[in-house]
Amino acid sequence: MKNENVKMGMGMMEDMMQSMMKGAGGMPEMCMKMMQQMTSAGGGANAGGFASPEMRGLFEEWERSLEEELIKFVKDSGKTTPSDISAKLKISQDTVLLLVGKLAREGKLIIGGIRVAE
Repeated sequence: MKNENVKMGMGMMEDMMQSMMKGAGGMPEMCMKMMQQMTSAGGGANAGGFASPEMRGLFEEWERSLEEELIKFVKDSGKTTPSDISAKLKISQDTVLLLVGKLAREGKLIIGGIRVAE
């Protein structure tokens, strides 16, 4: 009986995810909220432990997709700013900085041109 309830719950979860993915902007919004929770102060990337493996998988897939888009945009632009990337990818500048830092640590991007803000 318990396995049957788990299977039924998983089926409902899959249906909900599919309907959210079909909705206008549902998945990106959900992923943004999850990313904000996972990266909030003191939370770190492991704070997502509360999420199901399926949700973490969806988040990781979305994050990889964003990283690919970001790298392509930077490659096409040659030189860009966090605000340009934010506008292009429709994500916050905080998220851009998080992704750029991660990609720089992985050696996929080079950060340069630091100067005093005017």
